[in-house]
Amino acid sequence: MTFNNALGNYLKQIRTSKGLSLREVSDRSHGKISHNTIYQAERGKNSRGADYVPSASTIKTLAEIYDTDYWKLMDLAGYAPTPTNLKVVPNSNGATVTADVGWETSSEHIDVYGEITAGIPTFADEHIIGQTIIPDELIQNYGKDNLFALEVDGDSMSRVIAPGFIAVFAKDCEVENGDICAVLVDGENATLKRFKETSKAVILEPDSFNPVYKPIIFPKTGEQNFRILGKYVFATSLLK
Repeated sequence: MTFNNALGNYLKQIRTSKGLSLREVSDRSHGKISHNTIYQAERGKNSRGADYVPSASTIKTLAEIYDTDYWKLMDLAGYAPTPTNLKVVPNSNGATVTADVGWETSSEHIDVYGEITAGIPTFADEHIIGQTIIPDELIQNYGKDNLFALEVDGDSMSRVIAPGFIAVFAKDCEVENGDICAVLVDGENATLKRFKETSKAVILEPDSFNPVYKPIIFPKTGEQNFRILGKYVFATSLLK
C-alpha cells in the first residue's frame, strides 16, 4: 500500500505560506521539536527512509505554532480523530467536541483530574482541571461516586482515544480480557492500557498508532506491582 503523506504535504504548505524556515518553527516550539523532526514530518519519511508519522504531541505543538486545527492534523495523520461516542460540532468559534446526541446526558457533572499523584488513587482536589458531562445511564449503572474522569495526556491508546479527550472510568467493577483500564504501576505511574490475563502473566497492552509503545508484562511468578483503578466506560470532552 502506498503511504499517504497528506499530513506532511499540508504541514509544508502551512509553513511555507507563513514564510517560516524549519529552524524558525523549531525555535518557536521552545525546544519541544527539532528542525529535523519537522523535516521528517513534512517528508513523511524518517532518516532511514521508512514511513514516518509524528507523535500526537508533536502534532499538537505544530498546530499551536501554525494556529491551525489540531484535529484536522490528527485526522490527516491517521490518528483516531474522536472516540466513537463523540462528535465534532462546527460553530462560529471553530470545532467543538460534544457527547453524541444519542446519549441522554446528565445535568450533573463529574470532576476531571489532570494527573494521578504518586500512590494516591483517591485523587486530590488540587488536581481537578475541570468538569465533564456524562450520560445518565452511566450513573444508573455504576453510581456517581464510583465514576472518575482523567484527561488523556499520552498517545499510547490513540487508536481508541486521542490525547486531549476525557476518559471516564468506573471503580469497583470486574475487569475482563480486552477491557481498557486506568492502572497504577509501581505505586506511582498512572497509565491507560488494555488488560489481558493469561495463565502465565498479566499484560497491559497499548493500542496506539505510535509503534514506540510496548506491552507492560507482569509474570505470575513475579511481583504483581500494579493496581487497577478503574475500567474505561466513556469518552467525552472537558468543560472549562
